[in-house]
Amino acid sequence: MKTELIKFINEHFHELWMDINVRFELGEPYQNGSEERINQVNYRVNSIFDFIFNKDEEIYLFIKDPQIENDIMFGNTTPNYLYELLNDFDLEEDKYIEYDEDYDEAGNTIQITREFLVKILYSRVRYIPYREILSGIANYEQGREPSIVQSIYFVSISKGIVFYMYDDRGCIAYSNSKEKLKPLYTKNNEWIVNYWREYIDSIFKEV
Repeated sequence: MKTELIKFINEHFHELWMDINVRFELGEPYQNGSEERINQVNYRVNSIFDFIFNKDEEIYLFIKDPQIENDIMFGNTTPNYLYELLNDFDLEEDKYIEYDEDYDEAGNTIQITREFLVKILYSRVRYIPYREILSGIANYEQGREPSIVQSIYFVSISKGIVFYMYDDRGCIAYSNSKEKLKPLYTKNNEWIVNYWREYIDSIFKEV
């Protein structure tokens, strides 16, 4: 299970990223902390998720856990909530290393290495409490409970699609094929992040 997923990510989604993607706005224009914002976030992200994945589809959850014990900014009051939701599943563990670049005081390029504990789950969509997971992600930066701090990627190898909700602001669907994301791009076009619209439109204009 783990080997197949890691191989797929390394071959198609280097650094869990792909140039072919659609980025959606979830929370705007509602104010942080408002019920209107949370309600819209949950409605939109579940609509997008349900359009991408069907209930009988087999997918992976690729969980990057930063192992934050004391989150000063948001309190991280429910750090184990995700694993309570996934208590009935067998999760495989591994280490995941990300490489990035920055600059030192002299302007020289330096390489930054970040190591994460990774947990991997494989199951049919219908058995995964994805609505609770997505709601927990939305709650985190809103200071609500229960919240989820871990980064969670939903991966369908058969479809070649990776779905990632980064917080209440938005979510991204990546693919190794324009054709696979075109229906999603068309259906939820009005939710595309305006800042990225020109780029995203350019991806699909000839599909």
